[in-house]
Amino acid sequence: MTTEHFDKAASNWDKKPRRVQLAEKISGAIARLPLSQEMDAMEYGCGTGLVGLSLAPALKCLTAIDTSQGMLDTLQEKITEQGINNVRSLCCDLLADDYSQKHDLIFCAMTLHHIKDAEGLLHRFANLLNKGGYLAVADLVEEDGSFHDPEAKGIMHHGFDTKKLIAVLATAGLNDIKSEIIHTISKKEQESREYPVFLLTGQKA
Repeated sequence: MTTEHFDKAASNWDKKPRRVQLAEKISGAIARLPLSQEMDAMEYGCGTGLVGLSLAPALKCLTAIDTSQGMLDTLQEKITEQGINNVRSLCCDLLADDYSQKHDLIFCAMTLHHIKDAEGLLHRFANLLNKGGYLAVADLVEEDGSFHDPEAKGIMHHGFDTKKLIAVLATAGLNDIKSEIIHTISKKEQESREYPVFLLTGQKA
């Protein structure tokens, strides 16, 4: 997946209120998991940290991973400015690069639809979880392709059938898998449309 689009968009990424609101809904939903100061967490597709930095105070440490160095540069500016000492940023592609650190919590927000091998990434997440660790994945419910603008780059899936994702996570060794709608994005560019956002959670057996 090309990162050029995200590198260029990074500096203005947080300026869209709808994007910030979505991040708040996702972080709030993930926070309902039994987070603790003992947890070593990882966020994949962290972007500028809108979700991860909200959750970091409840965690021991957070590794914020993205394939866009531009996004990570913006995130690092926040980390430095806010004096955050339990978050580290890392440029890495989990499906291509060597990464073996295990975590107690792995989460990603609105990232999966950019990943061609989404099923492979979910299995990778499961393999990187410690026993008893939690996975949380937020993304769009399957839609007709109208959510993104025609010129949008790197769109590999028009949302997901959550029943299929639940089956993938079960195969990957997760238990207590749940899916819930946590937010609805309304778009009114031409006609009013609503796009539900799900949070899928599970625990490593």
